[in-house]
Amino acid sequence: MSKQEQPATQEEHIATFVHPDEYARNPNQVACVTTRKIVFVKRKELAMKPFELVEFPLDQCSRITYETRHAFLPMVLGAFLVLLVGFILSSDIPAGTRVPVGAFAIVLMFGGGLVFSPKRHRFTFIMNNRKLKWQSKAGDYKYKTGSTQKLIAFAKEKGLLSELPPSNGGENTSRR
Repeated sequence: MSKQEQPATQEEHIATFVHPDEYARNPNQVACVTTRKIVFVKRKELAMKPFELVEFPLDQCSRITYETRHAFLPMVLGAFLVLLVGFILSSDIPAGTRVPVGAFAIVLMFGGGLVFSPKRHRFTFIMNNRKLKWQSKAGDYKYKTGSTQKLIAFAKEKGLLSELPPSNGGENTSRR
């Protein structure tokens, strides 16, 4: 049977955000989205398995919001490393002290990269009486771009997407 002859009610995979081997480390986040359902990793307390997968019908979703955010904590850590190296290099170093210049250069490059680059994708699925969220890790922005673009295209096609403008400092200043 060709693709055009398949019934329209068949479920198709849209995007995977959390892989099965990462469920335990990503509680309370959306794992994947299909044309019929949203799979959510729910955290379980004091259980043999630290999570359970909960499926929500996509028909219950009234809106999907997408925003790109900056990861605040890695930016602060990077700024701290850059300032620390600057402080050490500007302080009085006694004569004859061996200074590992290469180590300082590596810390400066690493800290500078942390200050300027960490971004995150963030989706919020607004259901009837709850919000389901997913956000990428600080270093996974470019690796999750494919999945996010697929979901954005699907949500636009269904009329569910509302994009939020980029926020400053990781916090959304407008409250609804």
